[in-house]
Order: sequence, then C-alpha cells, then structure tokens
Amino acid sequence: MKTIKKIIALSIMAGLMFGLSLSVQAEGAKDGKTIFADAKCSDCHSVDAQSIEAKKKTDKTVDLSKAGEKNDAAFITKYLKKDAELNGKKHPVAFKGEAADLETLATWLAGLK
Repeated sequence: MKTIKKIIALSIMAGLMFGLSLSVQAEGAKDGKTIFADAKCSDCHSVDAQSIEAKKKTDKTVDLSKAGEKNDAAFITKYLKKDAELNGKKHPVAFKGEAADLETLATWLAGLK
C-alpha cells in the first residue's frame, strides 16, 4: 500500500513539474509585436492596424499594417537580414536579435494584411 501511495505521489509531482516547465516556456516566448518593440522597429515604422506609432515620423516613415499582402515570412526574413532588396533597396538596419526572434517577427509581419 505504501508503494502505491509513493508511485501516485511521484506521478503527481512529475505532472506538476512538467506543467510548470511548459508554463515557464510559454511565459518566456515573445510574440512578434513584442519583438518589434524590443528591436526598436517602431523608431522608424508604424503599424497603424496594431496601434503602434513610429517614434520618428518623417516622410520616409513606413506603415507596416499590410506588410504581409505582398511579402511572405521567408522574404521578410531575408530583407531584415539584408540578404534581399525591396524596391531596389536593402533594409537600412540588419536585424540583430536571435534567429528565433527574427522568425517570429517575420511571421507576425507576414500576417499583417
């Protein structure tokens, strides 16, 4: 009887630890909007559809609310790495974050339509 109680207790503890590890991973994961802000993309770009205003509004400020209408995540990734051109120009600043963050950001931008 004691062995069964120990097995049950250990199973419950293992399940709780697994659930906690999933929760920590989910909390640590950033979404595209957060990465956009953290990478200071809003210094030069707005996303009006997401209520993000560019900090430096000029005649060159680009609203990315419809970034995904003409470009997919693969192209956006290349463009942000300065490996592709848009309208004959490379992006002025290469993305300096982690590859996973770039993928998340590009996927988020590609979803803006």
